[in-house]
Amino acid sequence: LLTEYGRAQCSLIVGADATWIERRAADELRRYLHAMSGADVSVAVTAPNDGALIAIGRAETNPLVRRAIEATRITLSKNYPGKDGFIAKSVELDGRDVLVLGGSVDRGTLYAAYSLLEDVLGVGFFRDGERVPHTPTIDIPDVDIAERPVFTDRADGFIAYSAKFWDEDDWMRELDWKAKRRANATWPFFVGGDIIPTILAEWGVTSAPPERSEDQAFHERLLDRAHKLGMRVPCDLPRGTSLPDEFYDAFPDCRTLSLQWSEYEPYRQLHPADPLLHRLIVDYIRHYRERYGTDHWYIAEFAAESRVVEEAGSNQELRLDFVRTVSGAIAEADPEGIWLPCSWSFDLAADDPGNPWEANWTIDNIREYLDAISVPFVVFDLWAEEAEKYAQTDHFFGHPWAFGVLHSFGAGSFLHGDAPGLVDRVHRLLEEPGPGGCEMYHTHSEIVDNNDFYYELSALLAWNPTGVTIERHVRDFCRKRYGDAGEALEPAWRLLVDTVYGPESGTVKIIMDPAYWFRPDLELIPGWPEDEERTDYLRGRRPAFIVKLRDALEILLQQTELLETSAMAQRDIVDIGRQWIAERASQCIIAMRDAFVGRDTAAFEKAAEPVLGLLDDQTRLLASWPAYRLDRKIEKSRERYGGDEAAKAIKHLHVWCTEVVGRHSVPLRDYYRMDLDGLVADYYKPRVAKYIDVLREKLASGETTVTDEELDAMYEPIEEGFIVAPVRSFPDGEDPVDIVRDLLDVDSTAEGAYCGVPAQGGGAATPPNLS
Repeated sequence: LLTEYGRAQCSLIVGADATWIERRAADELRRYLHAMSGADVSVAVTAPNDGALIAIGRAETNPLVRRAIEATRITLSKNYPGKDGFIAKSVELDGRDVLVLGGSVDRGTLYAAYSLLEDVLGVGFFRDGERVPHTPTIDIPDVDIAERPVFTDRADGFIAYSAKFWDEDDWMRELDWKAKRRANATWPFFVGGDIIPTILAEWGVTSAPPERSEDQAFHERLLDRAHKLGMRVPCDLPRGTSLPDEFYDAFPDCRTLSLQWSEYEPYRQLHPADPLLHRLIVDYIRHYRERYGTDHWYIAEFAAESRVVEEAGSNQELRLDFVRTVSGAIAEADPEGIWLPCSWSFDLAADDPGNPWEANWTIDNIREYLDAISVPFVVFDLWAEEAEKYAQTDHFFGHPWAFGVLHSFGAGSFLHGDAPGLVDRVHRLLEEPGPGGCEMYHTHSEIVDNNDFYYELSALLAWNPTGVTIERHVRDFCRKRYGDAGEALEPAWRLLVDTVYGPESGTVKIIMDPAYWFRPDLELIPGWPEDEERTDYLRGRRPAFIVKLRDALEILLQQTELLETSAMAQRDIVDIGRQWIAERASQCIIAMRDAFVGRDTAAFEKAAEPVLGLLDDQTRLLASWPAYRLDRKIEKSRERYGGDEAAKAIKHLHVWCTEVVGRHSVPLRDYYRMDLDGLVADYYKPRVAKYIDVLREKLASGETTVTDEELDAMYEPIEEGFIVAPVRSFPDGEDPVDIVRDLLDVDSTAEGAYCGVPAQGGGAATPPNLS
């Protein structure tokens, strides 16, 4: 009995020498028990005379846990459960009811506390919120849980495009979510920005190092919090870029390379064989360790998506020089150091001089590169769930490696991801005879807004994939997210697994983003060239999503009480609703294109008639939810981007993928695309309107082609005007649930077609190989 009628009936016992994370576990339990029942449960070092006890910690830190071990009531040691494993076990000790929460290592104790809250007490932890059941009396059955992870290290990080706009509270919530999902590693923070200038001052290149910026101090606080929560954070090593002119004046004989990223101006980098690069990395690691300690993990990539643009030997020779320099520097500066080379660098595409990334890798190149590394290393297969470079390289030739889930680039905020496919892939990974070196699992998407279902699944697979099925995930997800209404909402999520979270969903390569996110043309973004057949087939299947998404909305709308009280349920109906609108708009835009090419004016007008109204519906729905308001995103960024200049910077980022106004990135135009009210209303919609106009005019004149130059002439003024125009604020306070009800009432999809496309889907009669 933990609480009764809102009064505490138990005490939380920690050791006098409890670690920070053990005290954190006790504080979290106390906080959630209070939120559930209203009871104020005490945290003490000495057990009171009455009431149940919850003993938190390990034998080394908590005498009560040690007594339970000595009395053979529990087994808990470094080897059992082992790794980051934990136990939560009810025992009787000296005539008292005692619940022991402890881990084989320190952070395991925190995982035990969260397991009790989530798996026994029914609390739901999600990235976008929590569900805490309310009951004044908490009486739990005997507990006997012992878990250990399959993967020793479980990283969750990157999220660069989401985190651009986060404040410290946002980041702290994110780190807490990672801990609740038992991630024991995360991606580097932007710390150490003054280390290179400090080194240059020590070398006599400059007179004095700069003061640390507030932004750097901000990220140092985040690094400290991640470490306290038991997360390892790699150190991102320099490779000799961004050195000032004074450096080259001081070392005129140093060797350099010229590299280029995308279409930007070439930049200079120290040659990987120059001794100064070795010295720079050694000094950098020394300063980093003195300032932040070390987790002994290091990230270093030779060209980082760039290509060498001047003659300097073969690419492979340069790579091997880089391997030798980095290996030697890590070995000298940190004898326990581990390099984390990333498979993203291993571009296996055909040799293409126009490729903006570093090309010309072969399987033999990769083998030679990895074999040349002379320090311990683990290959981060960043995009393993789709690119599967581990399979192409026979599991990296037996070297240790990590299975990575990329899932989303900068535009990944629509609902997508083959959830059953991810489960199957990880299960197959464990069953294959070859992957003995797979010892890590990591999720490193560029953006994490809106896909909680997929990321929750990925986190489960990182801990123990053997117990994960898509059916169980749907059931547990709904129960934890919606409580008593969860069972009734399972059919809605099964519909989502059949559509946006199923095998016919979009991926990073198979682009199924809303069509209005792109500059409309006659191609309409079919996907990567080598996957056009697969992309065309899946595009043809999308009309079938429309009815199923509508059905999912109808199921959610039946839960009136839940929608009045649960912000997460409201968020879900907004997300499903905007996906439903987007699918309909995409079908109309595709049907317009097809009618234009086929010279069918009547079909063109039928498809064009609803498009702009759908985008108005989308704007209305997005404006009802704060996370999807462009004006609020800008307001949150005013301080970081210089007050009134924030609006231009944020809008420029969404158009040209850079906050530097006027610095256009043509290949990455619309890379950071998403559903925001102002973005849809004032950027996407005007382009679609112009597209309709030009196709209509050409149809009237008998033409069936339109050139990129003609489209550019129309779209560029819209893009430039959007960036400099005042930010519109749309009506606030409208209930998103009422909006969805209104839109369903006027929808015409019940007729079985939309824009002339059968609602059950078309596409190729026989699907291509989708494996």
